[in-house]
Amino acid sequence: IMVARGDLGVEIPIEKVGLAQKAMIHKSNMVGKPVITATQMLESMIGNPRPTRAEASDVTNAVLDGSDCVMLSGETAKGKYPIEAVRTMSNICLSAELAYDYRGAFNLVRKHISTRVKKLTVVEALTASAVSTANDLGAGLIVTLTETGNTARLVAKYRPRAPIFCITSHKEVARQLLVSRGVFPVVVGTLVGVDNVIARVVEMAK
Repeated sequence: IMVARGDLGVEIPIEKVGLAQKAMIHKSNMVGKPVITATQMLESMIGNPRPTRAEASDVTNAVLDGSDCVMLSGETAKGKYPIEAVRTMSNICLSAELAYDYRGAFNLVRKHISTRVKKLTVVEALTASAVSTANDLGAGLIVTLTETGNTARLVAKYRPRAPIFCITSHKEVARQLLVSRGVFPVVVGTLVGVDNVIARVVEMAK
């Protein structure tokens, strides 16, 4: 799901764009659908080396609301400071993630599942338990193996604090997973010899 505020501003009253953004992000989070917030995030950096304070706050709020990705457009496509824009966006996101309520996000998704879904799938139950355990132990890394990317997306849905290293043998799956929050895809030739593959990934993560 892409929250394109420019298009929203044309379709609905301007004063409702922020509310629509928050509602769309929340609903996407509850069902594990990756959501991107875009349009005019650091617009002033098209011509200036630094963003306005309001723009920096906008990016921070998008992260705290639960966006999987935040997107630059004109800032890098035609701006004078594309590298600085990317660096600034990255720094703001990293700072915001330090204040993100991972435990609260996990509990919100669990509450939604318990009230809206009659029966959990085995995979969903396992991924939720894995994230809960990782949070309780303060784990520094979660490793998943996947052919389709579904397992990694389900883990990301529960917003663990630890980064998710997703091992896959498919480049297309790895590219698709880049939009899921906290997921770092690792492409390997084969998933045969799982123990060795996991050991290599853990070493890489260090």
